[in-house]
Amino acid sequence: MNAPSLSEIRSSAGRELTDEKMDQVRELLVGDAMRRVEARVANLESRLAEVELGLSRQLDALEARIDGLAGASASDRKLAFEALAGSVSDLSEQIRRISRS
Repeated sequence: MNAPSLSEIRSSAGRELTDEKMDQVRELLVGDAMRRVEARVANLESRLAEVELGLSRQLDALEARIDGLAGASASDRKLAFEALAGSVSDLSEQIRRISRS
């Protein structure tokens, strides 16, 4: 068997203790700054989500407005063509009357 030796066990326990102490030192040195940065990032992500939602709503409203304008424009165009067709028909009738006279 390849059982670890007593010196390996001691050195490994020493490394774990050193790692714990380094984690504690790291927490003391930069822990507060990291928490503030994380809070700011979370706040920015929240604000970004709100902006995305607002933009999505505005785009939906704009699309509905464009659809409404397109429908109104098509209706106006149809009425204008009908009026033009009526005018052409009237003009055609007047030309016939003039030619008969």
